[in-house]
Amino acid sequence: MLSKFWIDLTSDDIKKLGKNKVLIMPFSSVEQHGDHLPSGTDKLILDGILNTFIKNNPKLNNFLVLPNISIGSASEHNSFEGTISTSSTNYIDYIISVVEELCIRKYKKFVFLNSHGGQISHLDIAAKEIKSTFKNVDIVKAHYFLFKGFEKIIPKKELLYGYHGGEFETSVMLHLHPELIKINKIKKSKLSSDINSKKIISYEKTIKRAWNTKDLSETGIIGNPTNSSADKGKKILDLTSRTLKKIINEMK
Repeated sequence: MLSKFWIDLTSDDIKKLGKNKVLIMPFSSVEQHGDHLPSGTDKLILDGILNTFIKNNPKLNNFLVLPNISIGSASEHNSFEGTISTSSTNYIDYIISVVEELCIRKYKKFVFLNSHGGQISHLDIAAKEIKSTFKNVDIVKAHYFLFKGFEKIIPKKELLYGYHGGEFETSVMLHLHPELIKINKIKKSKLSSDINSKKIISYEKTIKRAWNTKDLSETGIIGNPTNSSADKGKKILDLTSRTLKKIINEMK
């Protein structure tokens, strides 16, 4: 059986598969995740999601996984070592150029599978620009951390405010790569008082003030990883896998 990963296949393999496959395009990031998680956390989680998805769905053959674009736009974390980022404009232009090349080759179905919250707007802009040129192309933007159902695994408040190195990501990493986690460094972060401010302008409300991670947290962690567990991480991956299967099936 052929691999589901584009980079494992020969030119002839890819040619024989045709143009009707859904191309899953993984977007992650290399950025600091505090003192307890590696800088490659977003990439490692996305790799884990895809491996889990393929393992759980061996008979699903209508997709291919493109190479993970792991250096993205993460300038909000530049105050901390470990972050590698390109500018927003360069990143958007790069996405457009890669996808348009695939569109020229007659591929028409794309899932932008994203694991970095700081790239949501970039993918929105890129997709809009691509769609304006290639009107018959179907582009689905799937930010895995926004999938429904995680509130059954992680407390709602932590889901809302624990989006960087908190219980959610730490649990997934405990399941996937416990050897990379510095357990003795896990601690709750102290967030800026602005998070719970009653003012009309805030970092995380409807009327938002632009921010860098340092504005929210001195440690670089946004959330409370102290209640993390590998079991929760496995449940998150399984739920993500089920949702991704529904997305792929709806694009047939």
